[in-house]
Amino acid sequence: MTSSGEYTVSETARAAGISRQAYYKWLNRRLSLREQQEREVLEEIKRIEKRHQDSVGYDRHYPLSS
Repeated sequence: MTSSGEYTVSETARAAGISRQAYYKWLNRRLSLREQQEREVLEEIKRIEKRHQDSVGYDRHYPLSS
């Protein structure tokens, strides 16, 4: 663990039972078509929410993931 209380990549990979190389390979992979579409939909939802957050009756009842 680092002095700021965060775990290093090596520690996290070890806890997950994978190598650092496997983690970086996964991190730098190309997104699947479905992942790309999901990301685009979430970005559009966030744009719409931002546009309408000052509207009368606006109330978000669910968390948005990034």
